[in-house]
Amino acid sequence: MSNPVAEAYVETYERFSSWVETLDEELLSAPVVACPGWSVKDLVGHVTGVAVDLHDEWAGVAQSDSTARQVEERRDRSIAEVLEEWSAAVPPLVELLEQAGSGLTAVAIDVWTHEQDARNAVGQSGGRDGLGLAMALKAAIASDQAIQAVGLPPMQITTGDKTWYLGKEARQVDAAVTLDVDPYEAARMLMGRRTYDEMRAFDWQGDPEPYLTYLHRFTVPEQSLGE
Repeated sequence: MSNPVAEAYVETYERFSSWVETLDEELLSAPVVACPGWSVKDLVGHVTGVAVDLHDEWAGVAQSDSTARQVEERRDRSIAEVLEEWSAAVPPLVELLEQAGSGLTAVAIDVWTHEQDARNAVGQSGGRDGLGLAMALKAAIASDQAIQAVGLPPMQITTGDKTWYLGKEARQVDAAVTLDVDPYEAARMLMGRRTYDEMRAFDWQGDPEPYLTYLHRFTVPEQSLGE
């Protein structure tokens, strides 16, 4: 594979699906705090549905009505049946990802994020680094666009050896606010997996408050995920 998005998806898929095969019925039924109303099995149904829908060129696979449909269509199937369907959907999806360049980066971000959500639900961490994490950090691009749109002064996020410049002319001027944060924490924050209190507790220089609502793609949880 020559496309890093496809590589990240396959790496995450192989690890995620192999891990799910080890879970018993009790763990598969565990509620996913990051996805209220879903069990671990439901979440696997969702990522399977995304893979199938993209292959079938279904419009709006990430919309709320589509995610609900993806889960409901697989709720009465066994986990073995769902994993078999996901396995069959991966090769054509990888072809699509290879052709799309960076256009479907969100697909690799989604599957890695949900792997972490599922692992959090049962208290079995893993897969926190590698290609999926690198893809998830690219969500900072959306934060950059949002911060530019509202005209906030530039800020910077440093995650390990990578610095993200957010806001208009952020590379040319001194940042009004800086954040130095662990890459995994940054990725989970960007995906809306950290409460506002948890975000405020990070290592900030300057006042983070005006920026917080622009640093996550999805609704922040009401309670900590306890990661």
